[in-house]
Amino acid sequence: MSRSTGTTTNSPRTRPGSRAAALLAGAASMLALGVLGATAPPATASPNDAQVNGQATWYNTGLGACGWVNDDSQLVVAVSAALYGNYPNPNNSPVCGKQLRVNGPLGSVTVTVVDRCSGCATNDVDLSPAAFRQVGDPNAGRINISWDWV
Repeated sequence: MSRSTGTTTNSPRTRPGSRAAALLAGAASMLALGVLGATAPPATASPNDAQVNGQATWYNTGLGACGWVNDDSQLVVAVSAALYGNYPNPNNSPVCGKQLRVNGPLGSVTVTVVDRCSGCATNDVDLSPAAFRQVGDPNAGRINISWDWV
């Protein structure tokens, strides 16, 4: 078993009372690094990024990771876990409610992020049936698309 380098020992360099300060500094460092549950923002494709290429699938909607209930007739999307991010409360993802414009073989559609797609590659999206029909044939199941944040 290895010993953590961040622990305080009773060495001659340790001043009385500095253990509490060292523990507080260590806790602050761990929070900044995300060790205690906080996480970094989504990996790529922030709302300021240019158009990206990926694939689209469709899914039956319901209660999404953003905490909202949607139905299949709404123009909504689930983005990859890499874009959605990982938060102690998934309702707090900064992408919830953001919109993106998806371009496919049959046209374009603007959709609102309401969910996370755990099986999607980074730039892939999972569209509601209504949204998918505007960009591709639902019988295809998976289509090549491009998209960008609106």
